[in-house]
Amino acid sequence: MSGSVLLNAQAIVTVANLAPGMRVADFGAGRTGHLVVPLARFLGEDGAVYAVDIHPDALSMTHGHRTLRVLPNLHVVRGDIERYEGIDGIQPASLDRVFVVNTLWMARRFASIVAEARRLLRPDGKIVVVDWEPQSDHPVAPESRFRVAPHAIDRVFAEGGCERCGVFRASRHHWGRIYGH
Repeated sequence: MSGSVLLNAQAIVTVANLAPGMRVADFGAGRTGHLVVPLARFLGEDGAVYAVDIHPDALSMTHGHRTLRVLPNLHVVRGDIERYEGIDGIQPASLDRVFVVNTLWMARRFASIVAEARRLLRPDGKIVVVDWEPQSDHPVAPESRFRVAPHAIDRVFAEGGCERCGVFRASRHHWGRIYGH
């Protein structure tokens, strides 16, 4: 599986306790395919990965990864993760996992992200969140004023009806959480 020195996708896949055939979404998937490509490979032809982003250029790049790597189970979906019912291309209560990786630092409406993830998850589904450590000194880290502390996100998820069921270090520069609902 692909990964990088900064944030290893394989480690995230492992901690998410996935199985072939599952259906997952990556909220704020971006353009690199860093997480969705390994997910699509791991979940196999019976699984489904939805790369969700609001930016058309990111979706275009992800579609290119899908075509180049021949991943028919990778679906590109334009959607607003910060708006309840902002994602049309995924059936409610159909996902086993929702990933929110390196996205919260760019977001402002965290409660809406929680609500949208819960709307799309099956009752036993989980939300896997990874974001920048507030104290990271990595040169590509976003400005510290944009980073979110994990304890603050724990509070938002709890208020949104989610229970924290896992904590992990995604890298030296990233914290990780798993929430159930």
